[in-house]
Amino acid sequence: MTDRSNQTSSKHPEDRLDGAIDGALHLLDRQVIDSEGGLCGKVDDVELTDERDGLEITGLLTGAAALLPRIGGAVAHHWRELKPAEPLRARPWRIDMSDVDHLDSAVHLSVPRAGALRKDRDGLRLSNLTGMDVLGPDGTRLGRVLDVRFRPGGDRRLVLRSLIVGRGRPGSLLGYDRRGDQGPWLVRTVVRRLHRHTVIALATQARIDWEGKTVKLDQVPHDSPGPAFD
Repeated sequence: MTDRSNQTSSKHPEDRLDGAIDGALHLLDRQVIDSEGGLCGKVDDVELTDERDGLEITGLLTGAAALLPRIGGAVAHHWRELKPAEPLRARPWRIDMSDVDHLDSAVHLSVPRAGALRKDRDGLRLSNLTGMDVLGPDGTRLGRVLDVRFRPGGDRRLVLRSLIVGRGRPGSLLGYDRRGDQGPWLVRTVVRRLHRHTVIALATQARIDWEGKTVKLDQVPHDSPGPAFD
């Protein structure tokens, strides 16, 4: 395992972990590559842990136990019931963030596959947060969580700083909120029109009810999430 506690920046100039990332856009469904170039599957979900500075990315989840709950319905339940004698069947394979070396178009690990995949815990998940209904201070529904934005919190820790709130579906922004010149003009115009009501809410003003599957905001947000919506 690589100790990242004393690292302040990556040796890879295009490492996205050195700056702000959107959880669903930049991590979900990315290929995972170990230190020997071997494939370790894809990022099927992201583990979140409530730390001192807020929700932090602590692990990447892979395998059917991580993917099927995202699909929804009874699929995940039936899959677990196929082999009830396996007590850890419902737990996904987990890669600790300390084993992640850098992120570009894929997730690159600092350790071999055999030392990276574990089933030692199963915490909160990014997919449980995206899609939650977002309520204003008076209880009015403002939309749902389309994505969540993390920023470095020191020692290359990634801490939740804001929630992207809109009327579409999680992932429907397609990264068009990140750059004003993203993609073809026509697609950019359509996405911008569909998400004209999208705003960004500070995590410090949000109270997440995991059981109720809602986010309550202390005040109505007005800031747009990126240059495409300025």
